[in-house]
Amino acid sequence: MNIFARKYFNRNQINKAPQSKPPFDALNTRVKHAKSTASLSSTKTTFRGSTATPNLTHRVLSKMTFGPNRATLAHIQNLPGGSEMQQLLSYIDEQLNPQNINDDVVDTMLTQGFETLNKSQQQLFQQHQHIPGDEEIPWDVHIRPGRETSYAAFIRAGHSQRQLFEMMVDFWHNHFNVYIEGDRVPSMFVHYDRDVIRPNALGNFRQMMYQVARSNCMLDYLGNGVNEQSAPNENYARELLELHTISAKNYYGHMAWQDVPTDNQGRRLGYVEADVLELARALTGWSYDGGSWQDYQYLYPNPPSAPIDLSLAPKGLFKFRPDWHDQGVKRVMGVDFAFLANNPEKDVNDILDMLAEHPATAEFLATKLCRRFIADNPTQNIVDQVANTLHNNWQANDQIKLAMEVLLKSPEFLNTWGEKIKRPFERTIAAMRQIEYAFPFNPNDDHSSWHFWGFIDSGQPPFSWTSPNGYPDNKAHWLGASSTMATWKYMQWITRFRQSNNSDMPAWNQILAITAEGIPNANDRTPNNIVNFWYEKACGFAPDTLSQNKLAEFMSYQDYQDPVASDLNTAIDIYNMDWPAYNEERLYAVVSTIFLTAEFNYR
Repeated sequence: MNIFARKYFNRNQINKAPQSKPPFDALNTRVKHAKSTASLSSTKTTFRGSTATPNLTHRVLSKMTFGPNRATLAHIQNLPGGSEMQQLLSYIDEQLNPQNINDDVVDTMLTQGFETLNKSQQQLFQQHQHIPGDEEIPWDVHIRPGRETSYAAFIRAGHSQRQLFEMMVDFWHNHFNVYIEGDRVPSMFVHYDRDVIRPNALGNFRQMMYQVARSNCMLDYLGNGVNEQSAPNENYARELLELHTISAKNYYGHMAWQDVPTDNQGRRLGYVEADVLELARALTGWSYDGGSWQDYQYLYPNPPSAPIDLSLAPKGLFKFRPDWHDQGVKRVMGVDFAFLANNPEKDVNDILDMLAEHPATAEFLATKLCRRFIADNPTQNIVDQVANTLHNNWQANDQIKLAMEVLLKSPEFLNTWGEKIKRPFERTIAAMRQIEYAFPFNPNDDHSSWHFWGFIDSGQPPFSWTSPNGYPDNKAHWLGASSTMATWKYMQWITRFRQSNNSDMPAWNQILAITAEGIPNANDRTPNNIVNFWYEKACGFAPDTLSQNKLAEFMSYQDYQDPVASDLNTAIDIYNMDWPAYNEERLYAVVSTIFLTAEFNYR
C-alpha cells in the first residue's frame, strides 16, 4: 500500500487512453516534428481581464527563464537577426545548448563557502551519512549537502546564463520529486541533483529514469532500497507508473490485464493494479551499499575483541542484491520479462524501455511540459507535437532538447500570455533578477540561513514538497493568501536588505544603479518617470493610470510624516537618505510594491 498522498486526474479523464500512433521504422532515428514559422507572429493571446500584454521578449523570458534582467536583454538585442522574433529564436537556440554557454559567474559563486557540491557519492555517504566506524555525525554536518543544494538553487536560478537549463532542472526535480528533508536524503542530495537530474535535464528521459531508480535519495524516499522478494514494497513501482511514466490517467484499477485495450501496435493502453505488484517484484534487490542493516555488521566483528575493519564500511553506492531479487518471470502491461543471472538488471531495464517508449508516457510528459511553459490547459495541438517528438526520439541522447525546441518555437508558446502565474520561487527569483540581487548565499554566512528560513512560509522552498507528485503547477493552487503574503514579505525584505554593519548603502541590490542608468539625466528622474521606468521594466508594459498615479504620488512625498504629493514631474534626488523625505527608501518601496502586483505575477 502506498503511504504517500497522490494526485489523481479528474475522474472523467481516467481510462481515456491517448490516441496511439505507430512508431517510426527506426525509433532511434532523430526525428523532429515539422515546424512552421509562418504563424509565429500571429496575434498574441491576452490574458483575461488585462488591458495590456508585454512585448515579445518579456513574454518569452518570463516563461522560458526565471525572468529578464539587463544583461539578458542586452545580449538578445545583440544577437543576429533583422527582427525581435529572429533574435529570440537565436536566443532559444543558444539556450538549448547550455554546454556552449559560459557560466563562470555561477561557478565562482559556488566556490565561496560551499564544501559538498564536488564531493563524490562515496564521500557524501561516508562523511555525511555514515562515517566508517560509526562516529557520531553532527546534525548540521548531516544536512549540509541538502542545504548547500538549496542555496545553490537560488544562485543558479538568479545568476546562471543557462536559464532554460535551470528551468528544466527545476521541472525534472518536480517530476521525479524527492523530499529533501526525508530520512537519509539530505546527506545525499548533492548526488541526486548533480549526477542524476542535471546531466539529463535536456538529454534522454529513459537514461534519467534509470539513474533515478538507482539513486540513494529515491531508493530511500520511496523505500525501494529495502524492497525484497519476501515482502515486495509497492511504493516506487506505483509512482514509476503513476507519476513518472504512464500516468494515473491511464490507470485501469483492478481490471484484469487481459481486458485492458491495446493500440494498433499491440501495446496495452494503460496499467492495472496487478502491474504495480509485478513491477514491485521486478524492482526487488535494487538497493545501495548502506541501505540494509546487514551492511553495518562490520561494526560487530567476530570475535568481539577483533579490530573493526573500516574497509568494510558501506560506501553508499548502488548495489544489486541478488538474494533479495525475485527471479521469476514478471508480467507488466501484458508483457513477460525474464530474469537472467548473467545480466541481473535486464528485467528492470527491459521494463524501463517499454515504459519510456510507450505513447502514454510521451503524452504525459508533453502535457506536463506544455503546462509548465505555456498554460494550465495547453491546446491538444501543441501537446501532440511535443509528444510525437518525445516518442519518435525516445532513444536519442538529446530527446528532451528536441521536444523543447518544438515547444519553445511554437506559436502557442510565443503568443500565449497570462495563462500561468509565477509560483513563489519563480516570482522571488524574477524579482532578484530585476534588481540584480547579488547576495552570495555563502553557507557559512548567517544571512544565508535568514534567506533560507525566511522563504519557508512561501510554500515553495526548493525540493521541499513532501509527497512524490512534486509542487503543483496550476494557478489555482498558488492564489492562497498565506503563500502570497509570505512571498510578498520576502520580496520586500530582499528589495531593502542592508549589510549587517548598518551601512547606508544597499548591500545586495542594484536598484539605485539601475535607476540611474535607465534615467541617465538627473533632471528626468521625476516620480512619474521613475514609476514608469520600473513598472515597464518589471511587467513589460506601462502602468495603468490609477497605479501610476498612486505610486508616483508616494514617490513625490517630501515628508514621510506628512504624506502630501508634490509635483509628479519635478525631479527628485534618488540618493537622498536623509530625513524627512527618505527618497532612497521610498524608491526601494516603489520597486517592491511593483513586485506585489498581479501584472508582475503573470507569465
